[in-house]
Amino acid sequence: MNVAILYFSGTGGTAKVASDLAAGFHAEGCQVELFRLKRGLQFDLSNFGLFAVGSPAYSFRIPRLVSRLLRRLNFHQKPFFVFCTSGGMPGNALWNLYWVVKRTAGVCLGGLSIFAMTNLRSWMPKEGDSAASLWRITDHDTRIARATGKVILERLQQWQTAPSKKLRNNWKPTPSLWTILWSALFTWRWMMAATAGIKRIDKNRCIKCSLCATTICPSGAISISDDGWPKFNECKCVGCNGCLNLCPQDAIWSFISRHHQQYDLYKQFILKK
Repeated sequence: MNVAILYFSGTGGTAKVASDLAAGFHAEGCQVELFRLKRGLQFDLSNFGLFAVGSPAYSFRIPRLVSRLLRRLNFHQKPFFVFCTSGGMPGNALWNLYWVVKRTAGVCLGGLSIFAMTNLRSWMPKEGDSAASLWRITDHDTRIARATGKVILERLQQWQTAPSKKLRNNWKPTPSLWTILWSALFTWRWMMAATAGIKRIDKNRCIKCSLCATTICPSGAISISDDGWPKFNECKCVGCNGCLNLCPQDAIWSFISRHHQQYDLYKQFILKK
């Protein structure tokens, strides 16, 4: 079976989970392709028989940009499951993903939530702290992610053999009304962008590699000027904190990030793209 894993990721935690999911499906004999959701990208998903769709939770829900990007995609009435990363309170993130994907997809086969560093805490460990000890995805959660492929394929076989409303209801995420109300008030783009602050360039460190614009930023908030320096459009920033944490030269900073070191445990899952 051809499986597509679509994910939104800023500092690499959700990308790492997507990679673990892919390893699990590979072990079951599936062909897997990973797609990182970014503003301006479109994907042809017509050749896939199963989808996994994931995002970090930003204050109890997925970033609103993720909802907009997913609405533009056609999942061709194929089965899917959803996954998210959070600092322990995913809120309605799984339900948000389910709600937007189900418009063009088939049956939902379940959801997976993994404990990981997300945007609100990723504005870097303090100088002197051990970044490796902070909010690392545990080996236990890694094993769960890699075992998920087998579980999802078994559910798919169960659904194909005897579809029922009971199965559909058991597998789909359920929302929390309180969290919906909270999200309506406190999770707007500018609020999330404020967790990163106004970004600046340290021109003594920047080598004009352009990775911040071409590879790191998923929201289209960074462009490159004619003279090669990065430019920031704060009105597009969703506060993923990727640029502050993953710049190879540590050349991007804000007042919030001063006196902190980069949180870059999972940079390879972003920069390798």
